[in-house]
Amino acid sequence: MVATLIVILIITLLAIFILPFFRALMKDREELHSNPLEKKFQILISRLNDTMMGGYGEITTFKDDPRMLNMLDENMPNMMITFYYSTGHLTIRLGYKYYNVELIKEMKFYNMRDADSFRQQDVANHFYEEAKIAIDAHREKVNAQMGFKDNTGNYSFKNTPAPENSNNPIDIIRSMYNEYTHEQKLALANAARIIFTADGSSDNDFLKHGQCSSVLLSLQVNFSEVKSFDLSKGKTGTINALRNVTADMITMAMTILPFVFNKNNEPVPARENMFYTIFESLGYSPADVNEQISKAIMLTQQFGVPRR
Repeated sequence: MVATLIVILIITLLAIFILPFFRALMKDREELHSNPLEKKFQILISRLNDTMMGGYGEITTFKDDPRMLNMLDENMPNMMITFYYSTGHLTIRLGYKYYNVELIKEMKFYNMRDADSFRQQDVANHFYEEAKIAIDAHREKVNAQMGFKDNTGNYSFKNTPAPENSNNPIDIIRSMYNEYTHEQKLALANAARIIFTADGSSDNDFLKHGQCSSVLLSLQVNFSEVKSFDLSKGKTGTINALRNVTADMITMAMTILPFVFNKNNEPVPARENMFYTIFESLGYSPADVNEQISKAIMLTQQFGVPRR
């Protein structure tokens, strides 16, 4: 009698909870077979692409799981948005890295099976607003670990070498410059500025470059210091300071290489010429520089480390 009751109870639970779940999964499969995820939520995905990736995001689908897709802009390898649709609900997940410190922001939106254009717009706007807040807070938190701003708007740095055996991504990046003196760090930042402004771009444009704040924080220098260094030492003093760097050339090259490119990730001829001119002044031919950069890029691709 007891065994019979247990069996009845199990069957009842299956009927109430599990069977509807599997029924919903089957409905997902049928629905996505005729209306793939990227088409079903085209308005939503397009809106997030425009707001978070400038419209350059590309969709990656998965044959083994049509309920999921990724959106990634190859020029922004530190950000990926994943969409996962199951039982009529949509989960959107943002993966974002700043100084290789990862942020995960995930939100689930219910009852999306029949989401119209207005509902999709609302969901996209909601996720974008929440993601932007999360990204700003994340960047502020990481920046706080790199240095603190004083009342003049400059960062106050500790000027102590980064621990070389640390697992903290921020310390790992900073440790690349442990062998640089403070003057050499200023010279390296100024070399990036000289390269970027070689085509007539202004210092304000340089400060708006996506890698500028990262480089300054990694080197533990303020732009006001860099500008003062340039006014007193100029290009010649910059090259003289870098000529005495004992660290490998590739760290120097990979630090300033991003400033050769424009927003479309295309090299600007005037900047590229200045890039090679500086390294020729340091005793490295364009062929030497290209060979070392190629090796570094191969390593970053092998180990999955973003270049930007």
